[in-house]
Amino acid sequence: MTDHNVSAPARPGLPPFFRGRLARAVLSMAAAGLAGLAVPAAQAAGTPDPGDYMPAPAGATVFALYAQHMKSDKVYASGHKVEDGLGLRLDIGVARLMHYMSVGGKTMDVEVILPYARQRVRSMDDRERGLGNLQLGTTYWMLEDTEAGRYAAWAAYLTLPTGSHRKDGFAISEDRYALDLEAAYLTPLGGRWSLDLIGQLEAYTHDGAADTHRRPMARAFAHVSYHWSEQTRLAFTVRQSWGSRETLYGDKVLGSKNDTNLMLTWAHQFTDSFQLQLQYAEDVHVRNGSPLRAVQARTVFVF
Repeated sequence: MTDHNVSAPARPGLPPFFRGRLARAVLSMAAAGLAGLAVPAAQAAGTPDPGDYMPAPAGATVFALYAQHMKSDKVYASGHKVEDGLGLRLDIGVARLMHYMSVGGKTMDVEVILPYARQRVRSMDDRERGLGNLQLGTTYWMLEDTEAGRYAAWAAYLTLPTGSHRKDGFAISEDRYALDLEAAYLTPLGGRWSLDLIGQLEAYTHDGAADTHRRPMARAFAHVSYHWSEQTRLAFTVRQSWGSRETLYGDKVLGSKNDTNLMLTWAHQFTDSFQLQLQYAEDVHVRNGSPLRAVQARTVFVF
């Protein structure tokens, strides 16, 4: 993507070139914000879904497909709205393959995640489509108390700069590596209620295409689930994000996150090997970047 302008305040003496970098930063942070890659038998690199840290049996292979539509029209800088006609639209499809095994008497999985997207930014007359960056992940469960419904796990995901248009501001394909570390604890609350608590820390290498540096980002998730039946789950999620300040040659391109996202989830297990999940998610507070609204669907097949 060429250096299209986004209406944003530039400090005195800052060349227009930096404002084009702001557009790139908005797109990349938008992708990181709501890429809800998750499956019922694992957790997500991005937004872990309710129940994702309940492992599948050792020896099982899980294949998941995702479809997401995201949109945003506003851009905020330091809590102030600086753009109201961005016209960002993202249509994302994701294929995810996981295999579970037993290691030292504990469950562990390995997985591969590959996204594809179509991106449109009306205000910059920008259209891109293609494959996103490949992700490789693993999870290790320290606690699996199936009878009590308690689980605890560590996870790590490595994102590789393998995708399309990574030098052109494609939202799912940055020209840098990323390492995502997660810790999760799941517990029942009594009756039909349960709680998932998840912490996430993501660190980034230098972006060679945009020549920018991004500081680490931290996220905290709380999923409160109501189990309507053994097959059906309803959930409410709060996600809070911090950090991820981005600079170019020491000058701020996009400030640190202090963002809040809310999400509603419906999931139904039709058979032992097939599940469908539907979600609505919205950024209700964004300090720096572009608040997103998203509808998401996920199908899961277990072999």
